[in-house]
Amino acid sequence: MISRRSILVACLLLIPVLTYAVAGGYALWTTGLFAWVWWMAPACWLLAWGLAWFWRLGQLTQPSQDLPVASHWTARDQQAALIVREYQQKVEQLPPDKLTDLQHYQTEVQSLAIGLARRYHPEANDPLTSLTIPEILAAVRLAVDDLEQWTLTSVPGSRLLTINHWRKLQSAPKWIRRFQNTAWAVSILLNPANIASYLASKLTVDPVTSALQTELLGALYLRFFQLIGFYLIEMNSGRLRGGSEAYRRAFPLNVRRKSGSPEGQPSFESAAAGALTIAMVGQVSSGKSSLVNAMTGSQQAAVDILPETLNVERYQMTVGVPAVVVTLLDTPGYAEIGATKDQLQQIQAALREANVVLFVLDAHSPAREADRRTLGDLENWYVSQPRFKLPPMLGVLTHIDLLRPTLEWSPPYDWREPSGPKAQNIHDAVAYTRELFGGSLAAVVPVCADADPQRAWGILDEVVPALTLILDEGQSTALLRAFEQQLDQDRLKTLLKQIRLCGSDLFRCWIDERMQSDQDQSPAGNR
Repeated sequence: MISRRSILVACLLLIPVLTYAVAGGYALWTTGLFAWVWWMAPACWLLAWGLAWFWRLGQLTQPSQDLPVASHWTARDQQAALIVREYQQKVEQLPPDKLTDLQHYQTEVQSLAIGLARRYHPEANDPLTSLTIPEILAAVRLAVDDLEQWTLTSVPGSRLLTINHWRKLQSAPKWIRRFQNTAWAVSILLNPANIASYLASKLTVDPVTSALQTELLGALYLRFFQLIGFYLIEMNSGRLRGGSEAYRRAFPLNVRRKSGSPEGQPSFESAAAGALTIAMVGQVSSGKSSLVNAMTGSQQAAVDILPETLNVERYQMTVGVPAVVVTLLDTPGYAEIGATKDQLQQIQAALREANVVLFVLDAHSPAREADRRTLGDLENWYVSQPRFKLPPMLGVLTHIDLLRPTLEWSPPYDWREPSGPKAQNIHDAVAYTRELFGGSLAAVVPVCADADPQRAWGILDEVVPALTLILDEGQSTALLRAFEQQLDQDRLKTLLKQIRLCGSDLFRCWIDERMQSDQDQSPAGNR
């Protein structure tokens, strides 16, 4: 039953509209202008019907309603998002009574939770048992908080909407249809020509109104699973095991803010914008050390045809205002047969610390099998560590001055729209590398890291702009790594604190129980 408050509010909204409609209709009738404007209503209704027919409900499931892909998500998280997408696509087959059935929502959420848990824990007989109590509670709290905020800010009339109103959205209240029929009967009596408008209304307005009603319920359904699905993924990934407060501090930008604004910067100090760690990976003599020297502006790294970098070397420089500390990690160069097991372990250690990776390749060397094998080994290692995300990789083609014609070198070159043989060869080398490595490299840029400043080119023109484009993703990778490390470091401390608080609570309960027992056994308590 509709509350008196809702009826009063509806009347206050409708009375002015009805007054204007009656007064305007009377004025049109008495002035004779009605014969000129009577066609406007059926024409607009017919146009609305045609638009609704061509613009189907399927538009609801376009990318605007998709689950937002967080920049800190791993490949496994992105695959899990496809499961949520499948549940969202069911909206096209659901009738209005299902879209307002709370039991249906509960059943679908349970099914979605089980499906996602199986994705993350495929070996478990009951995947839900692999989740911890704090993770489940944190997911519930985060999802409920965001749903509450979204409902208050985005759903019209949400402060007056009751469960009974929600259920009645599947069908228009009877009193609205009775009012419409009465209004049409009166208008036809006053002017029989209005029967054409009445028929147009029945054929166009009613179907359009029903479609809009279904689309409104469908939009609410999609938004609900968007929020629930997001936090179910965060829960299964293990990022909620520290609780909702720790998650909010590390990832302040939640789903409701994602829908309306671009992603902000990570909040952990270790992933702050004031520090950047770059790992450099490549073959022996690919130009890594020369690239280090060119980027730091000094001859810090040894340059030779022999493998000088046997371990990960660390170089630091401070650039920009405000100051940004950039750390370069020069990893061991591998041979043409690929990286050894020890070299892979050292490269993996550098990548775990890095925000971004520079994959250094010799532009005039056709040997790429070792690079492909090493990159494949690194990607497979990250697949085996699904909680972590491979930092974004930027391909850097060095020694481009040695491309044909070798005697020509007068940078800069417009290699994107080449007009000469040198620029064309640089363009072809970049295109070939992109094709060879596919999506493993975020971008490929050419450089010449010569010790002679007059010959060096590409650091400021190519490398730095390309780094800025992938920096947000790199910082998100660092944020995810820092958050995981923080949770692991606090595990023992948190356990000891929990044991202390639990012992204190048990002792307090024991004291209270003994005092209550003594009071019950005392003479005063027996009276």
